[in-house]
Amino acid sequence: MNGSIRKRSKGTWQMRYAAPPDGTGKRRYVSETVHGNKKDAERILRERLATIENGGYVPCDKETVAAFLDRWLKTYAASNTTLRTQEGYRGNIERYINPSIGGIPLQNLTGRHIQGMYAEMLERGLSARTTLHVHRVLRKALADAMRWGLLSRNAADAATPPRPERKQTDMWDAETIDQFLAAAEDSRFRDLYKLAVWTGMRRSELAGLKWDHVDLVTCRLSVVATLQRILGRGLVEGQPKTPRSRRSIALAPEAIELLHGIRGRQIEQRLDYGDLRENAGYVFAQDDGKPINPPSVSKDFGIIVRNVGLPHLTLHGLRHAHATLALTAGVNPKIVSERLGHSSIAVTMDVYSHVLPGMQEQAAQAVEELLSQARRNRLGAI
Repeated sequence: MNGSIRKRSKGTWQMRYAAPPDGTGKRRYVSETVHGNKKDAERILRERLATIENGGYVPCDKETVAAFLDRWLKTYAASNTTLRTQEGYRGNIERYINPSIGGIPLQNLTGRHIQGMYAEMLERGLSARTTLHVHRVLRKALADAMRWGLLSRNAADAATPPRPERKQTDMWDAETIDQFLAAAEDSRFRDLYKLAVWTGMRRSELAGLKWDHVDLVTCRLSVVATLQRILGRGLVEGQPKTPRSRRSIALAPEAIELLHGIRGRQIEQRLDYGDLRENAGYVFAQDDGKPINPPSVSKDFGIIVRNVGLPHLTLHGLRHAHATLALTAGVNPKIVSERLGHSSIAVTMDVYSHVLPGMQEQAAQAVEELLSQARRNRLGAI
């Protein structure tokens, strides 16, 4: 082995090896400190020597995991993700990753460190799903570190996050939805709730919907923008969640009638407020024309649910209700997937798999009926 290891203290080892020559051709010797047992130190030394031999060596850097992740948020995340996604990344990093492994030098990070972090999270009572989200953020960040030449391996690949239990999505049936909509008639967000059920749009998509993207003649609307409240930034206009989230949704006659009514009321409000009314063009707006506050919609929804005594559901559940009703009615899952803006039909089938058993029975009966009819026709012709 072209390198050496010596013990510095209990659980601490110092490696020394010859790194590739610098720009002047001068041979450089590198020392690194490794925490763990001797086998850990020997393994890391073998990895360093292997990367030198295959040309993938990355010079040792003292940058910590926390410092790198902060830089990653300001560079990659800031230019490649939405503000809402960045907010989620930052929350996972600051709440879970940095307190546990943030002080470790990036190049000294191992799968054992990360696995220990996952164990700590579970011991604190955090869910397997939360731990999995943390794993995905860290794995993506470390993959970018490899791409930028800072690491030769992704330590997150050596750790195994817990597998979250499959949780059936909460749903309301048609009767419960009708009961909720009746109870919401006095709410200022009643029209938004109805369009949520009829289209399956997300809260941010409904809040960001503008008249420029509604065609009352062809009975369609286009999902091309969002409106969200971001901590420290206020209301922020953005783009749909994924490229597939940019979509066109067909509207039923009742939805068209609803939108005509909203537009008529806004014209009256402009007459009442005059120049004092803002005209930002939102379909769902306050009386003075200003955009609605998305969290206020969720709060109002929760109050109505509790007051009426309906089964617990969040506002996002109206999106699930649309999908469930459509699938139960026999709508092709591909069409449902397109209306929801899912990245693939596989996502739709996975989320709503509990709806499918009944559909399977319907399909079996339909096929049997067609074959029986064909047999009856054949025998009748003889």
